[in-house]
Amino acid sequence: MEMRRMNGKTRKVVMLVCVSMVFHLPLFSFHSLQAQYKVTHLEKPYNTSGSETGALQLGDTVLVYSAMPPKVSKGSTFDYSDALMQLYQVRIAKSGKLARPKPCRWGFNGKRDHTGNLAIDPANRDAYFTRGDVETLRCDIWWARGLKRRGWEKPQRLRGPVNDKQYTATHPAVGRLDDTTAILYFVSDRPGGMGGMDIWYALVRDGVASEPVNLGPQVNSASDEMTPFYDQLNGVLYFSSDRAGGKGGFDIYCAVGGRNTWQQAEAVCGCLNSEQNDLYFTIAAHDAASGIPIAGYLSSNRKDSYFLSDSMCCNDLYKWVVDSGQWVAPEPPAPDTLPTTHYPLPTTHFPLPLYFHNDDPDPGSHDTATAADYADCQLRYALLRSQYMAHQPTAADSAAMQQFFDSCVVGHYDRMLGLLEHLRQVLADGRRVELTVTGYASPLHTDRYNHALSQRRIGSLENMIRAWRGGTLAAALDDGRLRIVQQPMGIDKSRPSSTDPVYSLSAAMARRIEVVGCEIF
Repeated sequence: MEMRRMNGKTRKVVMLVCVSMVFHLPLFSFHSLQAQYKVTHLEKPYNTSGSETGALQLGDTVLVYSAMPPKVSKGSTFDYSDALMQLYQVRIAKSGKLARPKPCRWGFNGKRDHTGNLAIDPANRDAYFTRGDVETLRCDIWWARGLKRRGWEKPQRLRGPVNDKQYTATHPAVGRLDDTTAILYFVSDRPGGMGGMDIWYALVRDGVASEPVNLGPQVNSASDEMTPFYDQLNGVLYFSSDRAGGKGGFDIYCAVGGRNTWQQAEAVCGCLNSEQNDLYFTIAAHDAASGIPIAGYLSSNRKDSYFLSDSMCCNDLYKWVVDSGQWVAPEPPAPDTLPTTHYPLPTTHFPLPLYFHNDDPDPGSHDTATAADYADCQLRYALLRSQYMAHQPTAADSAAMQQFFDSCVVGHYDRMLGLLEHLRQVLADGRRVELTVTGYASPLHTDRYNHALSQRRIGSLENMIRAWRGGTLAAALDDGRLRIVQQPMGIDKSRPSSTDPVYSLSAAMARRIEVVGCEIF
């Protein structure tokens, strides 16, 4: 939790909950339902004169939220110094009725720290949540591995540079990059942002996070942005901000995109925002036919919330639903109106370069084949961002290297995933595909060594394609419907040599493979 200023009064904003569940619906699909939502205040005992935030529904059976039970001192003032935030869980009956809330029994709550903001990775049930120091209010993000048949492993502080002793990391939300990598969206006051609290992202694999990247000006502003929730079904990020132009206090906004590529954020429909603070927007259900969000939760200190004397201290839980009496879900297209063959162009231009750290994969090997997966190579590279930045001699070099990691190491990998999705559709339609891939290396070894290294790098991409989405494309590789033509080139003679053969930009750009062509037959 952090000390923040809201509506001219100082209050403590307590952490968040989020989850994510790929096709992209246009942003207007949510806005087209304006004035057709019902927002209902949850009654006691789910709301109290303390603070309740971040309700997250897990399937149809459990509701989890963060609560700080009421403590009274000095008359009728909420006393934060003697209150501890914890996660609470509620069973949901088949009828929809809620049982009484109980402290979460999953081993996440701390005995001396504030605990809240649960987010569950939908792919593997890994849990992310926040713990905050009671005295300093600085927060860290924690992680627990999901187990198939019984709860979670013992939680641990998320490893990697997301957590920093000097700055807060809180409000986790989870998306998916691929089968093995989660995208963690979170809130921090670390330097390098747009101002105030900003939303950042990092890649996470097995409890280790990469270097954080700011979501940029399409999402963040000079004001505070917090409580993100990523709807992966539609590719939409929801968050709250107290930027100018809202209805008052914090308003809920949404932006289409992923990682650090977003459309400009817009406020959600007016009926969900109020003149008070509106935060912790989550989605509990989508319409089965259209994918449009139809129910969820938010937290607010609007006028009917419970509080002792000052509404600024305390948020309550609210449920929002689409008014089914006014809204009819859009009909899916009739089968005879669908094109028999439709290949939307991937957001990729060739050549598509993919980059590697020095001598990766299999350093020192003279083999031409590898068991390495490019997804692992890319994540290892992304985790070295701070190491590369530390080796840059000037501010201009640092800025160029930062751009290289954002646009090339990270951005081109995203484009490769988009290309694979495109190929999946093409192959499902009975077509054949031929990818031509070249491989390069920086001039640190002999021509023979670099030629073998180039082959291993191309091989790592083929291994990634074979493993992508649980082996979706493996059969096509085996029967020849998907063919990869390898062209290992060895040293990239177009790149000038450098006095720093490992960490310079010219050396980094030389260590790559390129998808130079994609033919469909």
